[in-house]
Amino acid sequence: MIIVIGAGVAGLAAARALVRAGKTVRVLEARHRVGGRILTVRDDALRLPIELGAEFLHGEAKEAADAAREAGLLVCEVRGERWRVEGNRLTNLGDFWGEVETVLGKLRPDREPDRSFQDFLDTNPGGSKLARARQTAREYVAGFHAADPALVSERALADGGAPEEPSEERLARVLDGYDGVPSSFAMEIADVIETGVVVREVRWRRGRVSVRAVDAATGQPRDHEGSAVVVAVPLGVLTARDGEGAIVFDPEPRAHLAAARKLAMGDARRVILSFSEPIWESVSKRRIPKQAELTTMSFLHGADEHFPVWWTMMPVHAPVMVGWAGGPRAWEMSGLPEDEVVYRAVASLARYLGMTTRRVASAVTAAWTYDWGADPYARGAYSYALVGGSTAARALARAEEDTLFFAGEASDAGGRNGTVHGAIASGERAAKQILRARRR
Repeated sequence: MIIVIGAGVAGLAAARALVRAGKTVRVLEARHRVGGRILTVRDDALRLPIELGAEFLHGEAKEAADAAREAGLLVCEVRGERWRVEGNRLTNLGDFWGEVETVLGKLRPDREPDRSFQDFLDTNPGGSKLARARQTAREYVAGFHAADPALVSERALADGGAPEEPSEERLARVLDGYDGVPSSFAMEIADVIETGVVVREVRWRRGRVSVRAVDAATGQPRDHEGSAVVVAVPLGVLTARDGEGAIVFDPEPRAHLAAARKLAMGDARRVILSFSEPIWESVSKRRIPKQAELTTMSFLHGADEHFPVWWTMMPVHAPVMVGWAGGPRAWEMSGLPEDEVVYRAVASLARYLGMTTRRVASAVTAAWTYDWGADPYARGAYSYALVGGSTAARALARAEEDTLFFAGEASDAGGRNGTVHGAIASGERAAKQILRARRR
């Protein structure tokens, strides 16, 4: 039997591929649901699902797009205009990706020695002419990559840190809810999935694995024996030394854990606000250019201390906005009471729109947020490479003695870390490694 630890899309993709190949598989998931860092909730008052985890398909996103299509889900490309907050004014951002690329395009994938993105910025690339672009790029790295600019690798960002082709700039969302992807995977292999099973220890030697686990509700043993294991848990769980969710390996796969520690788990915090009406469309005319309007706004960028980026549900016209904080801002909010985080989000949006916090708060009909940093089975949002860690994902993806295999977005060596399609690809890669090993 092949044991898969984790029923996020990486683990489910690995298990599905192995089951399709005729292998006996058992999937163990600590939560009482599948999907991992895809977390979709629904409210009868809204036409759209609420995504508390992964929301977008980035670029072509072939694996995620194929999975959505196979599940019969409706995928819609994000359209609309990006705006920027500049002092007391909102201005059309225009070519957002072009502005980011003017800075990230100066990064060197062969930089020796490697350095942090902040160290790169401190060299003042582009001089005063690119001052605003550098700020945009810094916010992009912290937000999109959920990374600390002072820690993330220049070499890693240079190799896949920003879209290189127009098709890679594409964003799309699953209008039926992103949870339809893991649900469709799980439906196909439902009889091999056990939820509410917390893995504590993996004992192994070549060709044999003993997984010590307990029932999440009762604490009773739920141990399993197998010939191989796919470890498809988030990086934050893989590198955890203690606490709920931590897994002990005996013996330790030292090379893999060393590679994992050259990566870091970034955090991201979002607050979704539902309004009685699209409040951003009521912004003062003095705040926007003459004859401009915000009815087709998709993103609103700025440098707010708590939630620097906001977006709407475009192309669907709905009275909902999402506030986003990535990197150090998100970690700073992890563990705070939910009411405090929501208040910060409301105040942030009020500052951007030039309205009082009371006015914005009075228009809010519902709010949602989730603390991934405090979730013991995630310990953050998604991964990024530390200085010196630009090849760590490739090392993490290697099989150990044809017995230990690793999957998850952190182990995708194609620059797709932090994405659903990268996670799916990593699970399918792990399954192929196992099948090749069985043929030898």
